[in-house]
Amino acid sequence: MKAKTIIIFLLSLHSLLSSASEKRLKDYPIPRNINGCIELLDKTMSADEKELIKTLPEDSICEHEKFRNKDADFYEAWLMTDSTSKLEKYFIKNDIYKYYQMYETILISYHRYLNHQKIDLKEQKEKYAEKRRAAAEKQNTQFAKSPNNNIYQDEIYTRDTIDCVYIPMDLDDCCVQLDQLLSEEDKEFIKGLPKEDILKHLHFGLGMWIRNNWGLWGGSRLQKYLFDISDHPDGMSSIILKYYYDWLNKK
Repeated sequence: MKAKTIIIFLLSLHSLLSSASEKRLKDYPIPRNINGCIELLDKTMSADEKELIKTLPEDSICEHEKFRNKDADFYEAWLMTDSTSKLEKYFIKNDIYKYYQMYETILISYHRYLNHQKIDLKEQKEKYAEKRRAAAEKQNTQFAKSPNNNIYQDEIYTRDTIDCVYIPMDLDDCCVQLDQLLSEEDKEFIKGLPKEDILKHLHFGLGMWIRNNWGLWGGSRLQKYLFDISDHPDGMSSIILKYYYDWLNKK
């Protein structure tokens, strides 16, 4: 009986020590370059996550539900920081300026690393820029062919109002409009959410209203503005919601 107690104690102690020694991604310093990103992802990602990234086609990783709305831990830990990190400066030096570009570049680079392929930041940037342009052209073409389209295509992206709804011109204008539309109670609710829970609570409520009423599906000046940041209405509304959250919290 005594021996059994000692064994249980030792197993429990081992488990505690193992847990204490395990570090999450945010427990490490922000890496300074793509090699540092790969090294930390290799330390902190689960075997299932690695296998998923490794086996997904390169051009569809960021469309997978696991990563579509920048749900990977490193997006918050490395990019959404209060000040410009050395990692962001590294990407800017490599002509990668937007957070979504940095995010995609890290994921694609890790995918290539896992598959023993060459990592080329310039080539990756050009490839995904072309992909976004193609998506924009496709959506514009579909909109132009729509039987319900009673607004000239070359006019839709300059109008400040569609169906009697004012269309913001940029992210700051989105915040001003949302601040006028929402009640004080709603604003306090959004302001008090943990940042990682914003999309969970708002994607199908306020997010859906934004997508449907501000022309993110059918075409608008706001959609055109956001094509430089995201190529899908879900991603566009997510960017607006996160930006508004920071705006409310004066970040």
